[in-house]
Amino acid sequence: MSEDQKHSDKGHGSDKPEKKKKRSGQEEFPLQEYRLVPVEEWEEDQNGEREIDLIELARYIWDNRSTIYKFVAVGIVLGLTVALLSPKEYQSGATLMPEMQSTESGASRLLQQYGGLLGMSGGGNMEGGGSMIPPQLYPQIVQSLPFQLELLNEEVEFPRFETSTTVYTFFDEVYTPSVLTHIKGYTIGLPGKIIGLFKEEAPKAALPRGFETDSVISVTKNQMAIIDNMRERVSISLNEETGVINLTVTMPDPQASAQLAQTSIGLMKEYVVNYRTRKAEEDLRFAREQLEMAKAEFETVQNRLAEFRDSNINLSSARAQTQEQRLQSEYDLAFNVYNSVAQQVEQAKLKVQEQTPVVSVLQPVQVPVDDETSGLLILIGFITFSGGLSIGWIIIQSMTVASPK
Repeated sequence: MSEDQKHSDKGHGSDKPEKKKKRSGQEEFPLQEYRLVPVEEWEEDQNGEREIDLIELARYIWDNRSTIYKFVAVGIVLGLTVALLSPKEYQSGATLMPEMQSTESGASRLLQQYGGLLGMSGGGNMEGGGSMIPPQLYPQIVQSLPFQLELLNEEVEFPRFETSTTVYTFFDEVYTPSVLTHIKGYTIGLPGKIIGLFKEEAPKAALPRGFETDSVISVTKNQMAIIDNMRERVSISLNEETGVINLTVTMPDPQASAQLAQTSIGLMKEYVVNYRTRKAEEDLRFAREQLEMAKAEFETVQNRLAEFRDSNINLSSARAQTQEQRLQSEYDLAFNVYNSVAQQVEQAKLKVQEQTPVVSVLQPVQVPVDDETSGLLILIGFITFSGGLSIGWIIIQSMTVASPK
């Protein structure tokens, strides 16, 4: 063989291993196949998995229904306990309609009609009730400290407790809180009781009464606790559209609840009237004082004129006639002043009447028959809560069981 053939044979022999290497490289990195799935089919698969999960969850809850029975049984026991230990509370109320806008009253019309005959002006200078008390102010009046103190000082009958005393004395000495209140006091209110052990107990003081509304009021901690309790028992709700006010009072005794509701209405009317007519009352008081002074001056001049005429029956001298004319002038002046002040007094009376607000009672107070504490609602609430709590507990357990997988 020639050398060229040998070299060609070697070249062909060397090419065969290289082809084997390429084939082995293709085997080391195999091709991967991907399948495109339509969105509709993917959503169907996902929904199917969710439905299966919900079915499995419902089956798991059903298999553990004994846990639900246990939770509900505990809820029934707690609900019955709370329903039996809850104190009876009775609610009484009334519906009121306050004066919404200033209208021309009968006193103003009377003054305009007959004021000229009486020598008085026709009411044009009477400052009137252009500024009525807004209904939104009534709840603030009831919740104010002076109002609550006057309410606590009211003596009320408590037939259910066989006593008649002030509201403050009833809550301070007669009324015993329920077992639930004691439990709450020694759980939630335990920090406050512990702090109170290290403080000196303040001596008992009488509840303030007979005070001015603009004076400084001082109450003890115990009195303030009773006042806060009373603020929760006496409430007012306002209908913004109609302006109707609903007053409700909640007490442990039905008769006391109705009596205190009636007292609250009277006190509220008194506060509103005092607020509206304070300036007019001050003007009337001043006018009456001036009337007394004018009357005394008029009577003094009248007596002097009468004495002079009695002592000078036959007036002959010019000096006597001049003296009589001077006394007559003083008499006329005193009479005119007295008459003018008397007209101002009558005008001030009409002004007080003009500015006195009117609060109409649409629905009067009624003694409640049934108590507001519904044992059935309490029981249903505890059963519902315990049932929901048990289902939540089972779901959490199912999640913890499925997590290791």
